[in-house]
Amino acid sequence: MKHALLLIALIATQAQAQTALDNFITDHMATEHISGLAAVLVRDNAIVWYGNYGLADRDLSTPVTDSTIFMLASVSKTITATALMQLVEDGLVGLDDPVNDHIPFTVVNPNHPDSVITIKQLLTHTSSIQDNWDLMPYTVGDPTTPLGDFLLNYLDASGANYDPVLNYNSFAPNSTYQYCNIAFALCGYVVEAVSGMPFNQYCNTNIFQPLCMDNTGWFLSEVDTTLVARPYTYAAGTYTDEGLYGYADYPDGMLRTTALSLAKFMYTHMNHGHFNGVQLLDTATTDLMLDPAVPDIEPAVGLCFHTYNDAYGTWWGHSGGDIGVSTNMEFDVATNTGLLILTNGEGNFGPIRNRIMIELDELINEHVADMACTIVLPVSTPEVTRAEPFTLFPNPATDQITLSLGDRTGQVRITDMTGKVVLSQTYTQRMDIHQLEPGTYTVVVQTPVGERVSRLVKL
Repeated sequence: MKHALLLIALIATQAQAQTALDNFITDHMATEHISGLAAVLVRDNAIVWYGNYGLADRDLSTPVTDSTIFMLASVSKTITATALMQLVEDGLVGLDDPVNDHIPFTVVNPNHPDSVITIKQLLTHTSSIQDNWDLMPYTVGDPTTPLGDFLLNYLDASGANYDPVLNYNSFAPNSTYQYCNIAFALCGYVVEAVSGMPFNQYCNTNIFQPLCMDNTGWFLSEVDTTLVARPYTYAAGTYTDEGLYGYADYPDGMLRTTALSLAKFMYTHMNHGHFNGVQLLDTATTDLMLDPAVPDIEPAVGLCFHTYNDAYGTWWGHSGGDIGVSTNMEFDVATNTGLLILTNGEGNFGPIRNRIMIELDELINEHVADMACTIVLPVSTPEVTRAEPFTLFPNPATDQITLSLGDRTGQVRITDMTGKVVLSQTYTQRMDIHQLEPGTYTVVVQTPVGERVSRLVKL
């Protein structure tokens, strides 16, 4: 039955694919085993093309829609850099400041103790800090270790996870380019330490709300997890749902948002920091971020953003990859054109990007929607029907719960906060939940008229 539902969903997707571009995208997704994909093309102040394809959740046959929330992986770093540059504009942080001037612990490369690690070096991957993946664990759901605690233990000589050989490189700061996630996690913590606000809260207040970035959050607790695309890996003919995960160094890759919300952020940088009457960054700042920052070391890197040239323009942007996730956001300031592609898979979507570029001249003459706080699309992908709420009692509960739905038939499933099903059974009005670990869960009841949902706290 599950395979039949998947086939029906894929056939429906193909049925909606009326253009050669749509057909190319769905065919390439099948070849590369990319479960779901959303893409947005922006030109000047308008969306000129967008598309949603495939499945956000293969078990439930949930299609990708305008409301699907994708993990951004390292595209997240552009948001972190934007937050930090706001503080630079405010005069609270200087690019050439030693990072130690702004944090309550000490960051020194033990191989070069007299060399200063600066804010600019963090933003350009020239700090000489090294990613030690053995000390960068993934968690089920949101991380529980505070960002500052994690970084102190990793970077400070007094820290529990300090490793002078594996946490720092042998070369000196400001001498070599080496991509570093921990450096960007530290950028996020500088924002937190200087602003006096948790980093996620700072971004909510100073970036996401001004840009009307709905369904956006650094933590799963900040978004509707039923809308989050499940991350899929593929091997030996099987898609594996890797679950909704997190990590303590979250400013380097853990942001989740929709394609349309990310398009607003991308357009803001294309439009010299301006969006919908809001000046998120000064024009001089956005120009600086898109200028080679360390040309003698790595001429293709600005402040976070990377650049490359091809037959279609000079592109600035960032790509991202994580377990079951692959993303890209890029724009050409000269032509005021931007493209983003978000997927919940690890397949190569480069040919999809290139095919869009081949059709660029035709696509940019279209007008789908103005860039605005509320993007009004003429034809949206059908949304997933939201479940109606119901009550259960007692709540919080210890051993048993009673569902207030009367006589029903169908299934009941209980999911944890990552969306993983932890209990599934035929509907009964009273349910035994003693086996569940203490925590917060979602209870979903399938009824003849649709799903009903309730939040449960297990003591």
